[in-house]
Amino acid sequence: MNRVSGLSALELIIAMALFAVVAVKAVLVMNSANEAYGNDSAIMSLEDQARKTLDQISYAVLGSDRETIFPVPASPIYSPYFRYSLNLGIDADGNIVYDDPEEIALSEDETQVLWKKNPGTPEEQRVAWSNNVRQFLEGELLNAIDDNENGVIDETGLAFTVHKDAVTIRLSLERTTSDGETITHSEEAEITIRN
Repeated sequence: MNRVSGLSALELIIAMALFAVVAVKAVLVMNSANEAYGNDSAIMSLEDQARKTLDQISYAVLGSDRETIFPVPASPIYSPYFRYSLNLGIDADGNIVYDDPEEIALSEDETQVLWKKNPGTPEEQRVAWSNNVRQFLEGELLNAIDDNENGVIDETGLAFTVHKDAVTIRLSLERTTSDGETITHSEEAEITIRN
């Protein structure tokens, strides 16, 4: 008697069906992990952008001369821009020498943080330090109330307040992820002016 070894058609169909189920499950797990990684990556990128922008603003404010700061808003009033000059030293006659005026402000559409040298003049130079600025600081609404309880009313996504020699800088960035989720990150720093 001859014995034939191998799989029957029924066994082969069952094996293929099991393989297909396992393959589909593996693809679903990979897609889910990919989406989670994409969202985590977007959150970390936004946090990093906010920290770097706040650091740039902080270094500029730190080097500014107290006598050249404009405006000088105190809480609950804020300013969406900060104009200043750097003290370059003293000339031979004992007079303070200042660099050209600089400004950190929101762009016209209020979505970017801009650094400007010689603002408002034909020689104006500008660099975008950040995109994705929120219309209002995180937790704030336009309603004449301090919604986020930080002592400032209705502040924009970039806001400056001044108290004596301290400048408080607040920044909120917002972005929509690839799956449609809106993520927001805010940073705040208080800088004491040296000059």
